[in-house]
Amino acid sequence: MVKVVLSRRAFLEGAAALTFSLALPQRGAIAARAQTATFTPSALLRIDADDTVRIVMPHADLGCGSYTGMAQVLADELDADWGRVVAEHLESLDPAFKHREWGVIATGASSSLNNQWQYLREIGATARAMLVAAAAAEWGVPAAGLRTANSQISDPASGRNARYGELTARAATMKPPAKVTLKDPKQFKLIGQSLPRLDRIVKSDGSAIFGLDVRLPGMLHAAIAHAPVFGGKLATLDSSRAEAMAGVRKVVRIPTGVAVVADSYWQAKQARDALALRWDDGPFASVSSADLWRDYAALAATDGAVFQRRGEVRLEQAKQRLDGEMRFPFLAHAPMEPLNATAKVSDGVCEIWSGTQFQGMDVPSIEKATGIQADKITIHTQWLGGSFGRRASPFADYLVEAVQVAQGSGLSVPIKLLWQREDDIQGGLYRPMALHRYSIGLDEAGLPAHWRHRVVCATITKGTPFEAGYFVDGIDRLSIEGLIDNLYAGANVDYQLHTTSHPVSVCWLRGEGHTHNAPAVEGIVNRLARLTGSDPFAYRRRLLAGKDKDRAGRVLGVLDTLERASGWSAKPAADVYRGLAVHTSFGSVCGYVVELRKTGQRLDFHRVTAAFDCGRVINPDSVKAQVYSAVAFALSTFIGQQIEIVNGRAKQTNFHDYTVAALRHVPDVEVHLVDSALDHPTGVGEVGVPPFIPALAEAIFQATGQEVDVFPLQLKAYTFLEA
Repeated sequence: MVKVVLSRRAFLEGAAALTFSLALPQRGAIAARAQTATFTPSALLRIDADDTVRIVMPHADLGCGSYTGMAQVLADELDADWGRVVAEHLESLDPAFKHREWGVIATGASSSLNNQWQYLREIGATARAMLVAAAAAEWGVPAAGLRTANSQISDPASGRNARYGELTARAATMKPPAKVTLKDPKQFKLIGQSLPRLDRIVKSDGSAIFGLDVRLPGMLHAAIAHAPVFGGKLATLDSSRAEAMAGVRKVVRIPTGVAVVADSYWQAKQARDALALRWDDGPFASVSSADLWRDYAALAATDGAVFQRRGEVRLEQAKQRLDGEMRFPFLAHAPMEPLNATAKVSDGVCEIWSGTQFQGMDVPSIEKATGIQADKITIHTQWLGGSFGRRASPFADYLVEAVQVAQGSGLSVPIKLLWQREDDIQGGLYRPMALHRYSIGLDEAGLPAHWRHRVVCATITKGTPFEAGYFVDGIDRLSIEGLIDNLYAGANVDYQLHTTSHPVSVCWLRGEGHTHNAPAVEGIVNRLARLTGSDPFAYRRRLLAGKDKDRAGRVLGVLDTLERASGWSAKPAADVYRGLAVHTSFGSVCGYVVELRKTGQRLDFHRVTAAFDCGRVINPDSVKAQVYSAVAFALSTFIGQQIEIVNGRAKQTNFHDYTVAALRHVPDVEVHLVDSALDHPTGVGEVGVPPFIPALAEAIFQATGQEVDVFPLQLKAYTFLEA
């Protein structure tokens, strides 16, 4: 096992010491003839005569450092000088940029590095081979004797060397090799190193252009009004007052609402608020969260669609039995940068400037909604100010609206549509609410011999472009991931799903279905360990005995690291209480030991230890940063975040009532990276969210005796963190 340890505070202190400057290497020793040509062996790679290595990223960077990680992979095989590497946004729909598994240009499911790993390496190795061939031809020597390092090629036999930039013109004439030999991992120089992020400078000096920052000549602004009740439709519109207001150019009605176009956003918003709108609310106007939970509970008492069944569940034969129910609310994504898109439609040509994850699916959605031909649509990808899945809309909702507003206005100028945070939190896409009901019977050894489990949840994928791949035999795979493949169940299993339907639009959120399935499964295992008087580490090892060697082996590796690193074997102080959880998702395994200190009736974090197996680690600091981020994100959902439906409307509106955990609340985290000997990277960004929730829930039970069955936390007689 390889163990790398760094606390969040130590990480921040180290980051603060970075020098935010770009040191450019000096010219090589030899004076080569001037070159102005560039070398573009792939749509993803361009090497300029000044030695700049430009890598056009096939995926968006949502703030998680994927640009840096992908660049490290390609640049390592290229033997590039890291100081000359530049990451650029995607602005093309060239098939070279497609997701290697999904077949379209898209970002999501913690898959950027995993699915591009081989492809990026091959691009780098191919470019390096062509540069070497160019140098060999230039010097009249065998290519096999040449060496590459730091964007230079050297000939040990003669002492000659040349920079990559000096060879770009000649390299461009070389025939790409039919096959390249990739590096032995022992030769990696960049992969596995905590290199500084490529975006650290532009995001520190304010020069990074996010969608919200886009400014174009003649640009106008738009604000939109949506139906306040989910499923509602516009009945009547009187825009006369709004149209008379200063700066207003147009009032545009589109299928999903009414937009006001004005010289400034504030003018557009003021005029939008002045619109006289009457909505047909529809039948959902009489529905609230309590009604939905009542319906969900009734469904959970009936048989649903079976998604896993083996043996015969006979709870009456059990020596001991555990029954329970867990409820998980709707959750909004609430990214820091509000949703926005700037669109220009002129003479049948459409240009869009926005931060988006789904370029390859956005274009067909826009074509379908507007009639603009796909080959006439260009998306200029910008930096994304967070997403958590929101900017991966299956129907490109905010992009489609921006184009519809631009098209409907008849104005051949760029128009920036901005959804206020209230627009998104009250009318956007949510993580589905979900109800889990379970009955588990234990055998004489205290292991779950019979497991009945019913999930009630709305579908994310049905009716979307993902339906064919994910909605199979009436089962949305995203509703059950993390449950169907759990390794703990015994010989007799009956898992069923009720797929509900309501007007509230749902979508994946960071961690996807694992955000409710992992807390359910790991929460159950913690309760079974208690019921049988077992140590939670030892109990999990018993459950994993004899299971799939590869999968169980990785979980056991994380458990071993976590038990040792947390000091679990030592009895904690009398006022410290601990909880454990470990979960597999997105090809990786993450586990936590959460320790709480109880002072009177108050609970605070004492210590959090994490163990993470994400296959081959590309950038250790980036992985640790994502664990810190995942803990903060999961904690926010645990202590207060939920979307409540009241008379068909979302009750919460903004950060004052949809709260994000404050920095003072987020615990320090010791992150231990586990080497499972995989030769490729697996998921990182979403993996740390699901298991933190049940680990914290168990620590709370140990401290208070209160089970956490309903989220967010509803603690009685105790205060968790500061008031």
